[in-house]
Amino acid sequence: MASPQRWVRAELFLGGGPHGVRLRLAPTALEVEVEALSTAQRWRGRFEAQAVEELTRRTGNFKRFGVFCAMLEAALMESSPSVSLELLTFGDLQALRCRGRGREAGPPGDPPRPPPHSAPASPGLGAKRYLLLVYCVEFDRIHYPLPLPPAPPPPQDPDPPPEALRRLVRTLRDELRRARAEARGLEAERLREEERRRRLEEELREAREALGTLRGRLRELTAELAATRGRRTPPVPPPRDPRRSGSRDSSRGRHRTPSPAGPRAPRFDPTAFVRARARPPPGGRAPKAAASGRAQRGQPQGGARAQLFG
Repeated sequence: MASPQRWVRAELFLGGGPHGVRLRLAPTALEVEVEALSTAQRWRGRFEAQAVEELTRRTGNFKRFGVFCAMLEAALMESSPSVSLELLTFGDLQALRCRGRGREAGPPGDPPRPPPHSAPASPGLGAKRYLLLVYCVEFDRIHYPLPLPPAPPPPQDPDPPPEALRRLVRTLRDELRRARAEARGLEAERLREEERRRRLEEELREAREALGTLRGRLRELTAELAATRGRRTPPVPPPRDPRRSGSRDSSRGRHRTPSPAGPRAPRFDPTAFVRARARPPPGGRAPKAAASGRAQRGQPQGGARAQLFG
């Protein structure tokens, strides 16, 4: 089953200017169209499969129609370094053929000469263009020229009726209205973005100023702290007495060391000691200390004796 036709198009720099090349690849035919993008001039040609194979046979390197179409597409898409495209006039093609036959070859260093007795090209041949498929092999270059006659200009449409013109005017006005509305929306968005950017720049400037102020205050506080530490003198401790310190340490050692004798003795009570001394012994006289104590409290000594001997 034959594959359906397909279109391949690309823009290349050919013949000293940009050109658009379009291919229509069909199972049994090939259509080529070349358009000069700067002048809108076009050339078009249609080639049957048998004609393409006969063309390749005359070059000495036969190719099947499918293989030739694949090579042409690869050259158009620039997907293979072995194939490329060139656009030539009839004079360029004749010069290329002469160079291939060696007619223009002269002494070493001489520029190439045009072939002798070359007849001027007819107006029809001069208007043609030749799309040259160049196939590079290891030691040779094969050229497959495809002649393209000039394509007729596209037919111009007759003058449209007034109703069609009015519809076109309404359509264009609607599009202009939508474009203006979109432009106003974009302008408003631009103004909002500028206002937002201005506020952000103002906040950034204020933040930088506050940061500079804080840094200055930090330097002042650091300088004041360093000056305060420089004026402060450490206190001089008083001289220590070695004897007192030794007795204090020994007393601390005695307090901290538990007594091996067991529980501590009861505390001395001076009031109880005085009362015990003042109390008379059973069957005897009061001690002198008790008498002297009563004398100190204001009791007469004679009265006390009278009471004792009464």
